[in-house]
Amino acid sequence: MLAAFVVGAAALHVGVPAEGVPGATLLSRADTLLTSGDDSIPDGMPSQASTDLASTDPSNTTGQAGWGDLAAGVAARPYVTSLTVINGSQSTPVIVNGTTTADDPQAGSVSALVSPYNLCRTGQAPAAGVCYATPNRVGLTIGYSTGATLGSNFADPSTPVSPQVDAGTVFDMTVALNTLGQSLRWTWVNGDLLYWRTTNLGQANATVRIKFRPAQAPYVARYPDSSGCTATPAWNCSIQSADGEVLSASLFFSLDATLDASLTGAAFATQGAFSGYLQPAGTALWPRLDVQAASTHTKSTGDPQLGTVQAFIPAAALTYLYGLLPDDAASSFLTTRTGDPGSNNAPTYTPWTAAQHGSDGLLVKVSGITFSVPRYQVKGKIIVAATKGKVSGTMTTVTSKVTGCTAKAPCLANVYSLGPASTGRYVATRTLLLKNKGVQNTVSVQVPSKLLRKGYRYLLVVHTRAGKLAGSGVGTVT
Repeated sequence: MLAAFVVGAAALHVGVPAEGVPGATLLSRADTLLTSGDDSIPDGMPSQASTDLASTDPSNTTGQAGWGDLAAGVAARPYVTSLTVINGSQSTPVIVNGTTTADDPQAGSVSALVSPYNLCRTGQAPAAGVCYATPNRVGLTIGYSTGATLGSNFADPSTPVSPQVDAGTVFDMTVALNTLGQSLRWTWVNGDLLYWRTTNLGQANATVRIKFRPAQAPYVARYPDSSGCTATPAWNCSIQSADGEVLSASLFFSLDATLDASLTGAAFATQGAFSGYLQPAGTALWPRLDVQAASTHTKSTGDPQLGTVQAFIPAAALTYLYGLLPDDAASSFLTTRTGDPGSNNAPTYTPWTAAQHGSDGLLVKVSGITFSVPRYQVKGKIIVAATKGKVSGTMTTVTSKVTGCTAKAPCLANVYSLGPASTGRYVATRTLLLKNKGVQNTVSVQVPSKLLRKGYRYLLVVHTRAGKLAGSGVGTVT
């Protein structure tokens, strides 16, 4: 199944595709444009208080589902617990000890809007491509109060904003996912991702802390008929020029539980784009992630539209999707462009650590992207032969084949236990069971079965004595 993410400044683009339903369009309360119908760049979104209203509330003039339509009500929705605006050495807290109670910010003050997407209205039956009993996505936009609405375009605010927000501003935000935290998979960000930390994933008290800068995105006043710029995946997105540019800061949490659980905690970001999507692909031996972005060919000025895609792959996904340790990941990936012809800068691979970036993992970045709908395949460089783990008596034997390991130059094998198969794949825990065992092209190593039992998952990693990765893979003991 496909996972889609659409530019989160929802007031800028009417219509959000239903996850897993190519080309389908469903609306969120936050998609309602608060303009007079001209071609000027809209800057208003509904307030949090308005978005919290149920569709049956007389004050809800849109008829769309709000958080009040959720079975457990507004008290069950995600909310921002803290938000700090950082400009250089100046840090200004704007939300402290936030709750699910909508605040009433002063005009010009920085605030946030949490919106449900594709949620069923009260009394509406959930159905594929129609609506969901709980939202399949949650949108979050940082903006500024205009009184009754929330402005989202920091490039041209309709009222003076305090504290100041520009392209160099950093937002430091913590979000409590509340009851919906049990279903989190990936997260998309319209911005420059700097820091990402998840806590208590898979539980109702899951939280996310993120630091990011706002990003420029194209604005188009009128989409052509049959435009698939925000579809799942994007298709027929051929728009020559943007009508303008906006500077916004937003994100989507995907709650699509049909995706591989190891993608829980993954984060993706775009700059200079309408939208994009992530699709797990490949095979067990050749897994890959396909990442796509869509945008106009040029900016409103006529200059080329050059975008950026960032993909943070957490340690758990590196282990369970690719069979890699985070320390090996930076030198073990290949990112290639497919789909629309065009150009981009060389991809970069930066190891992330919990101490510096909030999480252990790998940040893949492609910048200087030309459009309209490029796709990038992110896959490992190493061909990994199938591994086998089998219990016999008191020992578990792990076998595989690698290349480049000889009797004269034996490699070093390590075996890690990843715990029972029932353990959540998003839990990046591993226990070293066998360290630096000398092996040749046919790997056969043993560990006590009391440490690596039937039904347990394991990770086999083989390096040359020079430290180069020779082979790596995961398996389950039989």
